[in-house]
Amino acid sequence: MKFLSNSLKVTFVLMSILFLNGCSSDDESDKTTANIEGVWQLGRMYGKANYNGVNTNLEGDSEGTMEFKTDGTYDNDVISAYITVSIPSMNYSETTPIEASSTSGEYFYDVTTDNLEIDGEMSKVVVLNANYMKIKTLINDSGVTGELFSEYHR
Repeated sequence: MKFLSNSLKVTFVLMSILFLNGCSSDDESDKTTANIEGVWQLGRMYGKANYNGVNTNLEGDSEGTMEFKTDGTYDNDVISAYITVSIPSMNYSETTPIEASSTSGEYFYDVTTDNLEIDGEMSKVVVLNANYMKIKTLINDSGVTGELFSEYHR
């Protein structure tokens, strides 16, 4: 299962830096009603993935910040993080720490469509209000498909 955890580790790091493709919800409470600019605290992650028909659950947490600046640039600082991959059908669970990292780059957020482009990668903001942001990340890497939700707070 090392290949699975490595793939998910890469996916998490990209997710915290490059919010990949996502979908919005119809729930009234999930409207985007705030400005994405400013400093966000990294937080909880959860989701599901599939590898060759094997269903997995994903759960993790992270500490650090993501700052979207008014000039269209961002700074990302991951202090610590982990993701746990569990496969219920095999009674298997593995927790992988994510190394600390700092990155910077460019972003564009379209407030009309909620599309977010970071360093050329597209995604969609699912929830955005004054103190909370939620991103739904689609996973499609090395035969692993699924979705990972990540939460951010101010």
